[in-house]
Amino acid sequence: MEYTDWQPTMTIQSPVYLDANVLVGTTVSNHPLYQSCVKLTAAILIAGVNVVISVLSLDEAMWAIAKLSYCQLTNNPSKTHWNKKIYEKWCDQIFENHGSWITAVYEMVKDWKNAGVDIDFAPSIDSEYGEVIAKAPDYMRQFRLTPADAFHLAIAEKRAKTFITADSDFSKLQRNLPSGDLTIIHLPKPLHHENSPAR
Repeated sequence: MEYTDWQPTMTIQSPVYLDANVLVGTTVSNHPLYQSCVKLTAAILIAGVNVVISVLSLDEAMWAIAKLSYCQLTNNPSKTHWNKKIYEKWCDQIFENHGSWITAVYEMVKDWKNAGVDIDFAPSIDSEYGEVIAKAPDYMRQFRLTPADAFHLAIAEKRAKTFITADSDFSKLQRNLPSGDLTIIHLPKPLHHENSPAR
């Protein structure tokens, strides 16, 4: 396995697994990663690579966008406390003001698919579920990843050659990279990201 920061001149191997933060950065125009994510996803689409997206990525992207909406509505920084109760209380306002942000994630993926982009959803077969579920706890323990991040890594390792993420938590893998031919490409945040949206 390899870990590297993204550079616009990189050749990206297919298939490509997209983390939730890349989906958020591609759909929310005032997100600090917007410019980088749009350039990166455009390069992926132009190259015609196979894109792998998990339901987990879609779930996390929609949750992060809901939090981003809440932060904007309340004028709070992205690191503000966020949970299900807060979401339930603010749900109507979130969808009234920024519902299009949340649906944009699904619409973008649907538009890509309708335009002929080679998109797969993972895990897609029963045997993959077993392998992914078995690896995730090991990655949680070995790399101190959250369950969601451990699942992302296990799915990407199973289904892709390249895993693109803006989550710096995966930098923990640099010290002890798992074996295999997966390349993790990290999309660094801009230097001025103190109040940037959550992933």
